[in-house]
Amino acid sequence: MTLEAVLFGGLGSLSECAELDRRAWNQSFHAHGINWTWSWDTYAELMRAGGDEQLVTRYAEHLKQELPVPAEVLDLSHQRIFSSLVQHDVPLRPGVARVLNWSARAGLSLGLVSRSGAAPVRALLQATARQRAGIAFDVAILRDDVAHLAPHPEAMERAVAELGVGRERVVVVADTAATAQAAQDAGLPILGFPGQLAALEPADFGSLPLVKVLTPEALTGAWRGGLATAAQ
Repeated sequence: MTLEAVLFGGLGSLSECAELDRRAWNQSFHAHGINWTWSWDTYAELMRAGGDEQLVTRYAEHLKQELPVPAEVLDLSHQRIFSSLVQHDVPLRPGVARVLNWSARAGLSLGLVSRSGAAPVRALLQATARQRAGIAFDVAILRDDVAHLAPHPEAMERAVAELGVGRERVVVVADTAATAQAAQDAGLPILGFPGQLAALEPADFGSLPLVKVLTPEALTGAWRGGLATAAQ
């Protein structure tokens, strides 16, 4: 059996963009006259359970406040601001360019799953295009493509189906525990690649292999290990 596809489980598995996302949320609040400013700790805690407008809904519930502006309006504003912040080159995370090139040379399919909307994803991919040397993703499943977001496995399952390979021939790069949980529930081998949001909570990844630098060797090792675990 051979590995046929690599599935990146979120924008954060490609580039550290969480701080830009936090800034975009805060600018969105201020643009709508809402006196909220999310610290890094607040943002990170909110993101552990999910993304998009769920963040502002959960935060308002925590404060026991009514949202003065609909969550979807704030989210659209946040998406526009994030896209404008990602105007220039954004560095890929360590090892990502090497893995993308290795995948292209080996003929592996590439997939991307993200809880973000189309505009932020498009902006980030444009900002990293030069570093990706023109290597594109064969499949992208975004939040508007599914009814349930990670940690629900729906997006992972749909990505595997659209890649057209068996789930035993895919390995997932997971930057958050929610992404890892979604991949586990979809029955996929996983390599943990914790980003800024997850770095302080490595225990959330359980016994999964974790790396700070992405490599082909680590990916294939995690894939083989995942197959062995599934066989047991």
